[in-house]
Amino acid sequence: MSTDSHDPKSTHSKRTLQPLGQYDWPTMPTDESLRRISWKLWKRYREKNDDPFIASESLHLANRRRLNKIAAPPACGPVVDELQATFADWSDDEDPARWLQLVVMSPCDSNNILRSWAKRESYHVVSPPPRSSLLTRPKESVIDFDCPEKVLVVPRLERWFLRHHDGLGYVRRLLTEASEARRHCVLGCNSWAWQFLCKAIGANLLLPLGLTFEAFGKDRLKQWLLELSSENETETQWVFRFSTSGNKVFTKDPSSDETDNYFAKLAATSLGIPWVAWHLWRQGLRFGPDEDQQKEKFPDETTMWVAAIEEMHFPSADVDVSLLTLQALLIHDGLTSVELDLATPSVDASNILPSLLAADLVERDGDRYCVAPAAYPAVRTKLKDAGFPMDQL
Repeated sequence: MSTDSHDPKSTHSKRTLQPLGQYDWPTMPTDESLRRISWKLWKRYREKNDDPFIASESLHLANRRRLNKIAAPPACGPVVDELQATFADWSDDEDPARWLQLVVMSPCDSNNILRSWAKRESYHVVSPPPRSSLLTRPKESVIDFDCPEKVLVVPRLERWFLRHHDGLGYVRRLLTEASEARRHCVLGCNSWAWQFLCKAIGANLLLPLGLTFEAFGKDRLKQWLLELSSENETETQWVFRFSTSGNKVFTKDPSSDETDNYFAKLAATSLGIPWVAWHLWRQGLRFGPDEDQQKEKFPDETTMWVAAIEEMHFPSADVDVSLLTLQALLIHDGLTSVELDLATPSVDASNILPSLLAADLVERDGDRYCVAPAAYPAVRTKLKDAGFPMDQL
């Protein structure tokens, strides 16, 4: 059977990126769906039938440094592999049908996966302009198309504009230059920024249909988190057990409903986004109350307890202002308070950011604020319920 060498997905049997609009959103397991519909009935049933193996109040969190050794920050190798499988043939084609490719990612990707892939393949990574210059018009070309590398990669279009009436000059220039150049070029953009650019400047008219990663379902999440947990930097071999039952999380029993339901719920709660799932997974890791009690239960192992996935709660005051702020942070992949004032002139950042930080909906890195990855599913649901225009995968 012949293959079309111009199709970036054509000759690989490995998992590859898929067109926007085909994302298979993981669904909540049946018992969890019923719980969301009738919380009181579910709670009464669980109280009668469930006696936790180890009380949640006796468990405690570890500091970030220790957790990094047990559940290391994800490089998200599976998505990097999808990128390589998708573009391997296209990058070698000297006269491709499409010189320009668009990759749309979910937000809160703190590892910058597209950049990691570009660096691994020794492609040319195009750095964004400083945000302080985005309110001016570029006077020269914004991309050096004469670089020796065979592929140019712009990892994050969301860093090339500011949601302001004077803040779209650089991204317009970039898209125009990239669409006219006869160079292999991959543009990356988070899904919220792409939705905004399509409406603000008709970006979808200049670029081809975007590609995105396949959603991580329960089985893929289980395998990936097991691999990450097995690659910890310590000599201790941790055994992960559910705090409610004491059973192993990564069991070899394929008929384990408990493991199946946990990872099905994790997949659905995280929206199938691996870096969000990792943050939710790590959020539930707990250390035991003391060594003596732990040794009595499992004397031949070092146990890490896995608590139930927690639900996020929004501040009760200024919900509308909070949502405007969170939407701006998603579109721009984080902002300083000064930049946030420019992107949302009707919002006083100094008043709303402290409450969002206290509610763990927002994280701060230096002077930059961004939506916390573990909070993203709750934030997205809240924005959808409030009628905000939604992103697409």
